Amino acid sequence: MSISKRDRKRGLKITWRQAWPIWLTFGILFGFATLWLWLLLPTAQIPTKALLQAEDVALNVRELKPNLPALFTYSLGSNQPADFFVERDARNRVTVAFASCRKCYRSGHRQHGNQILCGRCNEQMMRALDGQTPPSEPDCTQMPIPSERSGDQLTIRASSVRDTFTRWYSPVISENDNSANQSQVR
Repeated sequence: MSISKRDRKRGLKITWRQAWPIWLTFGILFGFATLWLWLLLPTAQIPTKALLQAEDVALNVRELKPNLPALFTYSLGSNQPADFFVERDARNRVTVAFASCRKCYRSGHRQHGNQILCGRCNEQMMRALDGQTPPSEPDCTQMPIPSERSGDQLTIRASSVRDTFTRWYSPVISENDNSANQSQVR
């Protein structure tokens, strides 16, 4: 059975009027996929300000954008940086806390919009409030750093950052290092 020339030409011919629903469907799907990726993937980190080992932070609270954390990196020596953030809410209350939780400290953190997410769990971390005693076992809680506020001026002492890190993070880090060393020996 042979196909004539006329039958071959008669094949599938779709006009623009017939094809526009197909293109519209693909455009809508592409738009939803782009929106989903934009909302789901963490945004680029806000640049952090690196501090010297004994440098205090002095900020004007009014210069902080509401609900947008300002990130800082403090060097604790021996190539061990500690990232912390300062955030002002709409009611002018200021939160100063470490950007990483105690459970997943080595994984760091990500920023998605105005939220700081755990680098390992990719979940928003709980924030311990001043005076709140966190559980003794490491969990995904950001530890607050004591600060001094006088009017619109906020001061975060380098010694406060170092002491708070030593109290809440150093035992967890050394425990994790010891367990890693023991597993390598076995």
